[in-house]
Order: sequence, then structure tokens, then C-alpha cells
Amino acid sequence: MSQEIQLSEKEYKKLSLNFRKVASRFLNSDINEAKDNLDRFLIFIEECPTIKKFILNNNNMTFDIEEILRNRDYNDYIKLPIRTSEEIAFIFQMLNYISINNINYHGLVAGYGRKFQESCENFHNQTVKPLVDHIVSYLGEMAIDMELDKRSTTQFNIGDFRGQLNHAEGQASISANQTYNENKVEELKDIAQKFAQALMEDTSIPDQDKVDTVELVEAAVQEVESEKPKKVIVRTAMDQIRTINEVAGAGTNVITLGTQLLQMFHSIIG
Repeated sequence: MSQEIQLSEKEYKKLSLNFRKVASRFLNSDINEAKDNLDRFLIFIEECPTIKKFILNNNNMTFDIEEILRNRDYNDYIKLPIRTSEEIAFIFQMLNYISINNINYHGLVAGYGRKFQESCENFHNQTVKPLVDHIVSYLGEMAIDMELDKRSTTQFNIGDFRGQLNHAEGQASISANQTYNENKVEELKDIAQKFAQALMEDTSIPDQDKVDTVELVEAAVQEVESEKPKKVIVRTAMDQIRTINEVAGAGTNVITLGTQLLQMFHSIIG
């Protein structure tokens, strides 16, 4: 994959993390906040040259979104195109049409569930998430092209999770000014490692979701170790863990450890 827009490793990591944050906020929206979160999602894409270029490169077919929505019956699901580039174009055009024309979200998602919130969640999972997945896959390909997956300090390799959490680059020790004591951070690392291992072994969870989750958890743990943790990064990881807990089977280690990890993060950031 040729890479015309060059990013440093730090720029790439920030882009990847920030995209997952805004995408997670949109996908997990309360129905009354979904339109605003959609607008945030589209603004992020518009202002991000890397993702915008990816979208435009695939946006080669025009769809009559107005007619498609107008002719859709109450219980009809919106059918997505089969080809990847067409699916990307269709979803992107649909989201822009919804945003520009201020389409009523309650009417839009009606028929996707018994209650409006359930309908909103199902609509996002079935009709919006494929676009998010395509962008995440593209970012993953960028990481490979940048050879981030080959570096010892990378946070993109699930197998390197333990080493990443315990790596030392002059910041591994907890400074005296840090808010959280070393014992709590070490306990957090231990639970995070066990959660990552359980996640890898759970066959019910898609591989890409595993990669995304581990990346976010790693970023959150590293943030907790810093002198001034950014709570938004930790909260993004927490949102992803909650999403995984919803996907994982009842009574699994993933749910048990994920719940413990959420409690640990909550106790740290308040």
C-alpha cells in the first residue's frame, strides 16, 4: 500500500487513538445524542487528511441516498453494497446526507429494534460500524507499512502486551509526584495482562476487535503511569472494554477480568 501522507510514529498513534475515541463515542451514542456525535465523527474525518484521503479514494460511486431512505419500509434494514469500496462510499454518503439534511434519528433507526435505544445501537452496529472497521483496517495497514509491528516498543502486537506494559524507557518507575501509588498501578498491569490473555483466547470475539481493545488498554495503562494522566484516553479504553464485555459470552474470563479492569480504571481516574 503506497503511503502519500507521511506520519511520524507519534502522529500515527495519536491519530489512531483519537479516531477510535470519536468512533466509539458515535457508535455507542444515546439516541438523543447520536446526531451530534455523528457530526463530530464527520468533522473528524473532514479535518484528518489521512482518513479523508482514504474515504475519497473509495468514494467513486454516487448513491441516491434520498430515494433509498424514502422507499425504505418500516421493518426494512438498509442493504449495504458488497464491494468494499462501494460499501465505504455508500455509508459515508449516507452519514453525510443524514447530517446535512438533519434527518430525525428516531425515524431513521425505527424498525431496527423494539425500543428506540436498541434500534439506535443495532443501526450503528449493522450500518455504520462497517465503515469504522474499514478505517481501522486501513490504519492497521499503515502500522504495518511503517513497520510499527516490528519494533520492540510497539503497542500494535497483541503478543507483546506483557513486554509493552513492563518496558522501561526512563519512565517505568513511578515518580514521587504521581497521584497513584505503585502498588495500584502494578495491580492494574497484572489485571490488564490477564484480560489481554483471556481476550486472545476467546474465539467468539473478532480478531480486529481484540487488536483494537489491546491497543486502547495499553495506551490507557501507559497514561496511568504518567505524571498527568489524560482521563479521556482511559475513558476511551473503558468504553471499549464495555463493548467487548457485551460481545463476550456470559460467565467468561473476559467478562470477569474486564469488569475488574473497569473497576481499577474507575478507582484511578474517579
